[in-house]
Amino acid sequence: MALEPQDVGKRLYDDPIIKIGSASDPLWEELKAPQAVGKLFRAPKDWMPEAKTVISYFAPFSDFVVEGNRADGIEVGNGWLYARVEGQAFLTEMNHYLEQWFENQDIKALSPYASDEFRYVFEAGSCEEIEDKTLSFTSNWSERHVAFVCGQGTFGLSKSLITERGVAGRFGSVIVDAPLQITPRPYTDIYEYCTMCSACMRCPGGAITLEHGKSHTMCSAYVNRMRERYAPRFGCGKCQVKVPCERGIPKR
Repeated sequence: MALEPQDVGKRLYDDPIIKIGSASDPLWEELKAPQAVGKLFRAPKDWMPEAKTVISYFAPFSDFVVEGNRADGIEVGNGWLYARVEGQAFLTEMNHYLEQWFENQDIKALSPYASDEFRYVFEAGSCEEIEDKTLSFTSNWSERHVAFVCGQGTFGLSKSLITERGVAGRFGSVIVDAPLQITPRPYTDIYEYCTMCSACMRCPGGAITLEHGKSHTMCSAYVNRMRERYAPRFGCGKCQVKVPCERGIPKR
C-alpha cells in the first residue's frame, strides 16, 4: 500500500547495467578471506560445479527514489522505503524469472541470493543454521562483492559499490553454465573509484569514519531503529545520497 496517493505508479528503478564475470576468476576464492566476505562465502562453482559465467546487474534507483531521500538528513523518503522492501522483493522475483528464462534456452541457471540455500548472519550467533557462532555480518553470497568481481565498480568508504551510475541502487546476479563474453575489469584496487571525500560520514547513525570505514554493527543498530519507525518498511540510505558518487564515479 502506498504511503501517499501521489506515490502510486512511481518508477523505482532505471534501466539496469549488466556485467559478466568468469566463474573461474581467482578473485572468488579471495572473497573467502576474513577481510573480504569471509569463510561462509561460496564461489560460483561451489553453488554450481558446471558454472562458466556470473551475470551481475545493477538496478539504479529512479529520481523518485533518490531525490525523495535527499530531502532530509534523517527522515527516509517514501520511494527509498518502497525500493528497500517491495523493490527488493521485485528483484528477487526478477532473479527467479532470469533463472527460468535461461532454463528455457537450455542453459542451467541459479541465483544464490534467491535460493533457499542463501544464508546471512547479522549479529554473531543470530543464525541458528551457522555452526560458527563467532561470525557476524557475513553471508554465503554477497551481491556487492560479486558485482566487484564482474566489473561493476569498486567500493567506497561507506562500503557501497561505486558503479558507472553511482551507488544509489540495488544489485542482483545469476550463475549460468553458458560461456558468455566476460566484462573486462577497468580497475585493480578495491577502492579505486572512491576519493575518500568523507561526504558519506554524514551518516545519521555515526557508523562511518575515515579511520575505520563503516561499522556494520552501528549501521545495523540504526537501521533497526528505522524498522521500528517505518514498520512494516525500513531503510536509511543517507550514505548513498547527496554524495559525489550518488549518480556516477566521482572526479578526483
